[in-house]
Amino acid sequence: MNLVHDFELKTVPPYSFELTVAKPAGWWWATPREVYEGRTLWTGVRWEGRLLGLRIDGLRTLMRPRIRCRVYSRARFDEAMKDAVTSLIRAALRTEEDVRPFYEMAEGDPIVREVVKDLRGMRILRWPDLFSALILAITLQMAPLVRSQQMWGLLMEHYGENAVFDGRRIRYWPSPKKISETSEEELRSVAKLGYRAKNLKAIAESILGGFPTMEELSRMPSEDARRKLMELRGVGEYSADIVGTEGGFSLDVWSAKIFGVLMTGKEPEDPRAAIPVLQRLARERWGRWTGHVFVYVLNDLDKVSERIGFDLTKF
Repeated sequence: MNLVHDFELKTVPPYSFELTVAKPAGWWWATPREVYEGRTLWTGVRWEGRLLGLRIDGLRTLMRPRIRCRVYSRARFDEAMKDAVTSLIRAALRTEEDVRPFYEMAEGDPIVREVVKDLRGMRILRWPDLFSALILAITLQMAPLVRSQQMWGLLMEHYGENAVFDGRRIRYWPSPKKISETSEEELRSVAKLGYRAKNLKAIAESILGGFPTMEELSRMPSEDARRKLMELRGVGEYSADIVGTEGGFSLDVWSAKIFGVLMTGKEPEDPRAAIPVLQRLARERWGRWTGHVFVYVLNDLDKVSERIGFDLTKF
C-alpha cells in the first residue's frame, strides 16, 4: 500500500489519545489484530469496498492535543476521496465530541464520579465499518468471551484480509463479499460459528444489497438507526446496541452481574432476567449518558472493585 493522504485533526479537550484508541479493557478501535505502540496506532478500515491502512499518531501540544493520520491504499485518491475519509476518521475518533456535560453529570453520581477521573478524556469510538461491527456483535451473542475470541480469530485467520503499509502488517476483518461467497456449512465448520453462520451470511448479503452504511445510520435519529439495524437477520437489541452509533447499555449475563452489584448492591440471582430491569434503571439514572457510563465502568473495573471492596472482574 502507498501513502495517499496525510492530515491532522484538532480535538475538543479533554481528549486522551491513549485511553481512546487503547482502552484498559483492550477494546481497541477497529480490530484485535491492530498494533498500538508509543502513541501510534496501526490499523485499518474498509471504505467503499476497499481496505485502507491507517497510521494514527497522538501528538502532544501545550494547549490542545492533536491527531495525525496517514492513509495508505493500493489505489490513488482524489480530493473528494480524501475529504470523505477525513470525515470518516474524524467521526470515528469522536474528536469533536464535548464530554464535559457527561463529566458534570458524573460529579453527582457515586458510581461514575471516580471512574471519569480515572479515565478522563477517553472517547467512546464509533465503528467506521458497519460489517466489522456486526461481526463482533454476532460473535458476542450467547457466548463467553473466550468462545467469541475463538470465532472472530478463526474468521480473521481464514477469511480476513492483510494490509501491509508503513513497515507494518495487520489483519483486518473479512469483507461482506468474502462471507457472502462462503457457504454456511464452511462457516460453521471452519469458523466454528454454529447457528451464527446463517445470520452472518444473511447480514453480508444485506449489506451488499444496499443496507445503509455506518455513516448513513449516524445521520438517522438514534432510535430509527437502532430499528433499522434490527431488521438484519440475527440482530436484536443487544447486538444493535453494540453496533449503534450513540452507544447503548448492551448488557449480557457478564455485565448484568457487574451492574447489578453496582446499582442494587447485590449480584442478580437470574442475570438474564435482570437485564431489562437494569436497563430501565440505567436510563432513568443516566439518561443520554447511559452508553458512556457502560463503557467507562467496564474499562475501569479494577479500580471500581478496589473502591467498593468487591471483585467485579471475577464474573
